[in-house]
Amino acid sequence: MAAAALSHPAVLYTAGGWCFFVAENAVLSENRAWFIERVGERAYRGCYGLCSTASLASVGYGVWRHGPGPRLRAGVGGLSRVAGVAFQTLGLVGFANLAPPLTNPLAPDATGCPLDFKKARSDRERGDVHGLQRITRHPQFWAMGFCGLGVAAQTPFAGTAAAALGFPLVAALGGFHMDSRHRRGVGGSLTPEREAATSGMPFLALVEGRQSWTALAEDLKPVNSAVAAAASGALAVWVAL
Repeated sequence: MAAAALSHPAVLYTAGGWCFFVAENAVLSENRAWFIERVGERAYRGCYGLCSTASLASVGYGVWRHGPGPRLRAGVGGLSRVAGVAFQTLGLVGFANLAPPLTNPLAPDATGCPLDFKKARSDRERGDVHGLQRITRHPQFWAMGFCGLGVAAQTPFAGTAAAALGFPLVAALGGFHMDSRHRRGVGGSLTPEREAATSGMPFLALVEGRQSWTALAEDLKPVNSAVAAAASGALAVWVAL
């Protein structure tokens, strides 16, 4: 059954699209100067956009034309459901903490605006490791990645799982590639000190003691996190019904 599922068009188009997306981004961005020197920046940008569009179109076509694909299992067990909701919650809380802080409307110093843009601006200007950076150097990537893992764990269908697993694939390989470029000062910077204090893979620096769980809890935006956790719980109940 697994072999038949892996050869289904829904899986081939989605998995193939994601693999090509990761490969073409790595090759074209890693060799950007070489390509521009030979074909010019306009042609390089056009080729980059065309390849990325084609790869994501393959994913979209696989999902739209061939649906969720064949079943990998009869149903979703309790352990898979719990893991899926946990991953889903991590992803949604991550996205929520990337947004400006939501204010507590019942707080004595509430201003009436639901978003604290002043706090968001001061956080962006901080040069130290803080917030989601204590979990991973690539919080945007892994917020998507965890949401993808959550969907994959909660679906019995091969095509849906293949489409969802593309997000953690992009997060892992894209983050590794970004770190490689930043170490060389290409497109950003990653100093030895910052690399030693953080991790690309989520939670590794925290588990190894290079970051503090207490400091992370203090940095997280409480209202944003609570709203995201509640939304994840409501979504889990809706899916289970």
